[in-house]
Amino acid sequence: MVAYVKNNFLLVPIVVLLLFVVSSYAKFSTKVTTSEIRGICTHRNVNASFCYEFMKSYPQIATMDISDLAKFLINYDFQKTLDLMKHFQSLTNSTTDRSSKESYKICSELFSLGIHLLESSLKALATNDYDTLDRNVSDMSAYAEECGSELSSVIKPIPQLLKGVSIVENVGHIVLVILECFLRKEKTFC
Repeated sequence: MVAYVKNNFLLVPIVVLLLFVVSSYAKFSTKVTTSEIRGICTHRNVNASFCYEFMKSYPQIATMDISDLAKFLINYDFQKTLDLMKHFQSLTNSTTDRSSKESYKICSELFSLGIHLLESSLKALATNDYDTLDRNVSDMSAYAEECGSELSSVIKPIPQLLKGVSIVENVGHIVLVILECFLRKEKTFC
């Protein structure tokens, strides 16, 4: 009986230590709150009406933590950028108007660069490399803005393209606010 107590007495501290170590590696996450969404959407760098509408259109956002939300938005931007790039490539090949053709080509090239930036952004988010994430998403938003300016010179602008480019830019702004206000330890712009 005494030997049983001695063996179990040593086992208890080991089990307690193991529980602390395992729990320290566990990811504690909470779902994005309505208050956090409001903070994101009302930030001065975000188009509030777009942000609220976008967040409402994807009910799964309510089940995500803030990091998963950033990942979801980057993936969304990636897919949208890829689709737009393909569309711009198609228009470049099929358009006969020289000015429009050049604008589509510029947008295609910008969005091709953007795809690589967004892929890198996902890796940066996964490794908590927030400086790279900030730089890449900022650049992608700038590319979308530049493409939008290019498209204003097209003879017959295609509203769906303008809207798509605007979405890429706006989603990028949301990611940047999440980065600055929720992911970084130092919150300089919030």
